Amino acid sequence: MKSNDNDGPDASEVFNIEQIENLPMTAKEIAKETKRNPMLSCVYQHVTSGWKKPEDTSLMPFYNRRDEITTQHGCLMWGIRVIIPTKFRKRILETLPASHLGVVKMKGIARSYVWWPGIDKEIENISKSCSGCAKIQNNPSKAPVHPWEWPSVPWQRIHIDFAGPFLNKNFLIMVDAHSKWPEVFTMNKITSFKTIEILRTVFARNGITEQIVSDNGPQFTSREFDDFTKKNAIKHFKSAPYHPATNGLAERFVQTFKRSMNSMKNNEMSLNKKIANFLLLYRNAPHSVTNETPATLFHGKNLRTFLDLIRPDTRKIVADKTMKNAVEERGTIREFKENDHVIVRDYRNNDKWINGQIRSKLGPLSYEVNTNQGSVWKRHIDQMRDSKPKPDEQCSLNDPMAEICEQQESVTSYSNAPCSESPASTHIENATSEQPLNKRYPMRVRKQTKRLIEEC
Repeated sequence: MKSNDNDGPDASEVFNIEQIENLPMTAKEIAKETKRNPMLSCVYQHVTSGWKKPEDTSLMPFYNRRDEITTQHGCLMWGIRVIIPTKFRKRILETLPASHLGVVKMKGIARSYVWWPGIDKEIENISKSCSGCAKIQNNPSKAPVHPWEWPSVPWQRIHIDFAGPFLNKNFLIMVDAHSKWPEVFTMNKITSFKTIEILRTVFARNGITEQIVSDNGPQFTSREFDDFTKKNAIKHFKSAPYHPATNGLAERFVQTFKRSMNSMKNNEMSLNKKIANFLLLYRNAPHSVTNETPATLFHGKNLRTFLDLIRPDTRKIVADKTMKNAVEERGTIREFKENDHVIVRDYRNNDKWINGQIRSKLGPLSYEVNTNQGSVWKRHIDQMRDSKPKPDEQCSLNDPMAEICEQQESVTSYSNAPCSESPASTHIENATSEQPLNKRYPMRVRKQTKRLIEEC
């Protein structure tokens, strides 16, 4: 039955043609096609009759191998490899990747049987276009590390990341790119809202940073976090998905933090105390990149720790030297020791002085005093006087008139001393014996006593 002229080719004819094309190639077919191919027939003629340098550049690959190209049963041979005509090259290439052995092994197989100009390049291209091979290929060689630019000032760019769940907690990690100063915050919920709250707290202390580097976690890619960075004029850089090396500064600190926390598992202290101890020592330790401590680059000085106690205290040396110079200029400065009895200035009522005992020395001129009323006062040395109470004293030191009684005794002792009497001394004795003491002017007697001593 014949088909109409408008109909397509008969299905049986198409099937027969495909089967013929898929039949294996033979040397006889290749020899026949070599004579039909214009370029290979020219090469065949040059091999049999002698080579001359061709003007056609397409023949140069064959001319360069002229001493190695031979003929065998109508086929061109380069060593043991058959030179394939253009018509059969596609079929050869389609058979090579059937085993999906990779580019190197495909080239090895081809080099044992066939050749034509540019065969290696065509094998590479067909291997790359193979969907089966592409799905199982290894990652390409890693590109050289491209470091972030080092900021010129602290807190210009910070790297942030989450660590956890770890120790039943989640931790927000921040690291300053300039000083390597770290911040660690525990979080029960790692949401954008909580993250922004912590960032606001840190920005209130250190100022708003110019740049933030993070991964592609949902907390950092949300609309809420995006609005927060835009309103504060912060450039937000997000690392490539599944490529943590982009945010390597934060990722590396997370490893250090976890290792330190795991090392302190057996220590009987709270988690917050462990974090505080870790941060204090980390901030005072020189960083391998900057060779400076994070505290020095961030605050301009190291943080004070218990290790500072073993160093000579320059501040104390300077203070002692300053005090020594002051003593030399102004004379001897009074000094009290612990448990010394003193009378201290009372500013509460009309009684100016009250008995006390030195409790401790607070500074070069400051003391802590236990009063006889059970309270503890802080007084300057100018607000204290020496007092040495005796059990047989006639006047109690608690009495506001104790000072007057002491002066009376001194006047009596000096009046009984052997010295030339004068009208003035007799007048003083009569005054002290006949006139009653005036409580408002106790110092008047002291002045007269001083003059009496000078006259004696």
